[in-house]
Amino acid sequence: MENIKTINLGKGINLTLIPEKKFKSNLVSIYIQRLLDRDEVTKNALLPAIIKSGSEKYQSAKELAAHQDDLYGVSIGADASKRGETQVVTFKIISTDEEYLDEKIFKSVVEFLDEVVNHPLVIDGGFKEEYVEIEKQSLRNRIESIINDKGRYAIERAREEMFKDERYGISDLGYLEDIDKINGKNLYDHYKNIMKTSPIDIVVEGSFNEEEIVNIIKNSFNLERENILDIPRADFSKKVEEIKVIDEEMDITQGKLVMGYRCNLDYKDEHKYYSLFVASNVLGGGPHSKLFVNVREKESLCYYIYSSLEKYKTSIFIASGIEADKYDKTVSLIKEQLDILKSGSISEEELLNSKSAIISSLKSIKDSIGGASDFYFSQSMGQTNSTVEEIIEIVDKVNVEDIVDVVKNMELDTVYFLSNKKEA
Repeated sequence: MENIKTINLGKGINLTLIPEKKFKSNLVSIYIQRLLDRDEVTKNALLPAIIKSGSEKYQSAKELAAHQDDLYGVSIGADASKRGETQVVTFKIISTDEEYLDEKIFKSVVEFLDEVVNHPLVIDGGFKEEYVEIEKQSLRNRIESIINDKGRYAIERAREEMFKDERYGISDLGYLEDIDKINGKNLYDHYKNIMKTSPIDIVVEGSFNEEEIVNIIKNSFNLERENILDIPRADFSKKVEEIKVIDEEMDITQGKLVMGYRCNLDYKDEHKYYSLFVASNVLGGGPHSKLFVNVREKESLCYYIYSSLEKYKTSIFIASGIEADKYDKTVSLIKEQLDILKSGSISEEELLNSKSAIISSLKSIKDSIGGASDFYFSQSMGQTNSTVEEIIEIVDKVNVEDIVDVVKNMELDTVYFLSNKKEA
């Protein structure tokens, strides 16, 4: 992918242009960054749905849908997610490429996104209370539903305990006890503030005329901006003073084990970061991995087992579903497999399968519109600038020595176990 350009529009706003002619669609994405903050995280989680509910011109879902139809069925999406210690509120609009239509609509599409995001429906100085109450209940349901997915719940609890004194331990969905404090007025005041003060990235992906789209964006997004927040990089290094062991009881049939490791590695060193990525895959990235083969297949200790890498905190989590009486043996064998990895005992097959899986995943970024937008925003946010092609080259060159170098400082921080009965 070539000719990607980022233009600083001033006042903490960047515009990234990703020309791509193979899709019949254009995508405009707005990424708004906030530091994860316990006092505002619940409000931020509510905002995407509220903003999509109506605007000054289109005050109901019906009116919004009618105008979307007028623009040949454009689709608007919105969400809030956690990326390291940052909460990102995202708005997206996808439209048909003008080349396949009888009229030019891209300017109208961008203006529609501007209308929804920058001119939300406000009544008596606040968001419409009816819409706010509906979305508050929806958020309650989402938060409460996490406990129904015991695997996800265990991962979330392990992160919460491991990063208890760090921003990364804050849930990006927010907290039940904060929902009732939110109303249309204070939520709107908060939204005005984040639109004034947050770093904003606008990313355009598809087929477009560069000069034309830059002018359209500049003329549409006339935001009132002041006191732009500095979003620092997340701390990625912390010495483990004492391993946390957390046992939690719940009425479940299958225990959930999560082990969190700190890797203490700067992800801006992309050679080392992607060596760690390969290491995580060798350890627990699929049927070829050490954990799958030796813990699940050979010893039949678990129903599933995998490892995952959190980029911005360079931490690895190993998650497994086990019977409670297999706890000690499973923990011991997981530690043993990591020691084997650290020793450099990695077969050529393990290494090739892991690199192949990662390279295949990287190539898939360009398979659908939106993949490149998210990728290049993440690169910008992490202050890294390698292209997909450059990263594939890095991964392809990773060897056993590289892996040993990046895993040697991995430290077990937290062992979390959710089960029906605590084991001694």
